[in-house]
Amino acid sequence: MANPNLQIDHDGNGRVADRVTSKVTNALKTDRAFESGSLALSAHIAGAAAAAVLNLPVEARQELAKRQAELMRGVRRLVETFSHDVGRGKIKLAVPEAVEPSKGEGLGTIVSAEEGRRVLKELAVARKIEDWAGPVAGASELNRDYGIPRSTLHRWQHSDEVIGLLKGTKKHVFPVEQFIDGRPARGIASIVRLAGGHRIAWLWLRQANPVLSGRTPIDLLKQDRIDEVVDTARAYFGPQ
Repeated sequence: MANPNLQIDHDGNGRVADRVTSKVTNALKTDRAFESGSLALSAHIAGAAAAAVLNLPVEARQELAKRQAELMRGVRRLVETFSHDVGRGKIKLAVPEAVEPSKGEGLGTIVSAEEGRRVLKELAVARKIEDWAGPVAGASELNRDYGIPRSTLHRWQHSDEVIGLLKGTKKHVFPVEQFIDGRPARGIASIVRLAGGHRIAWLWLRQANPVLSGRTPIDLLKQDRIDEVVDTARAYFGPQ
């Protein structure tokens, strides 16, 4: 029989914290009192606290249960202490009264436009759009394979409801991963507005996100978990 006093390993703590964070986020996201920044912070604090409690020996948990009111006051004081000491940990620099001006090394040798293009061509690394965007399809392919009319696709693109990526100089292609049941996942337009463009939005949508328990935002949009993804994007792209 396992000893109840044995501590849980750090990986287990991390999983517990992530699960609690996700559940608290889902529970609070409909509460208008929580804007995106405070919602994410509150959920992470709850997750960390839950993992810490789970890691305590049985006797310590029982003692904490008897002193819940005192514990709650201590947590509140700790959070308030951090908010009052926002400059803690910053390094104070001694700025001299007089600073010696520096001209630097200058621009160096100015080359011709032709030479500049040649050097850039040597340094640039060609990368196919599929390497970072995943499988893509043009309007003709989407019409053939998914039955999406060109006029509908153009309307979706104009209203930012679908991600369109420029391939070459004029042609737009569309990541296939964003479609479900013959139409783009709902919520894409909100992400495009927050990200400021289709390319940045798609890069963010395809990356595994730790705030979303390691899931990719586009997967959650396809499950209609729109509010959760938009709140996470607002915290990521919003002013820091």
